Amino acid sequence: MKTLTLIMLASAAAVAIAPAEDKKDDKTLGEKTKEMLQKAGEKTKEAGQAVVDGTKKAAEALVDAVTPDSDANKVDVKIDDSGIDMPATLSAGKTAFVVKNAGKEKHNFRIKCEGLDEKFLMNVSSDDTKVMHVDLKPGTYEITCPEKEQEGNPMKRMLTVGQ
Repeated sequence: MKTLTLIMLASAAAVAIAPAEDKKDDKTLGEKTKEMLQKAGEKTKEAGQAVVDGTKKAAEALVDAVTPDSDANKVDVKIDDSGIDMPATLSAGKTAFVVKNAGKEKHNFRIKCEGLDEKFLMNVSSDDTKVMHVDLKPGTYEITCPEKEQEGNPMKRMLTVGQ
């Protein structure tokens, strides 16, 4: 459907541009049509390549969203409908929280302390996993599920980060 729309747009653009470019009337209608179709084909090819490039970038972003960086400390986090299961202490440094929703409801993961307040843009669906990268500094962090906080049932735990 998108390809057909792109072809129609490219054809319309070529038809609109062609009269402005053709100042001479010595070309036949067939020659003008052929030129317009060639231009439309070129524009369609360019548009198609742009769609392919955009799709590749989206796929790469998706892989990044579920793959911890190789240089990060990987921390498995399990969220279900009643709590958050994860270590209580971690070392400072680049950390990849691999958050698995084992519950039936949608959940989110929020890590907060002075100068840091991170959560997923979109909730983690049931039986889904997302990765959050955070550069942890020594201190105490509050870990919550913002969805449950809004319902008045805070799923909360503290995280201590040492040197």
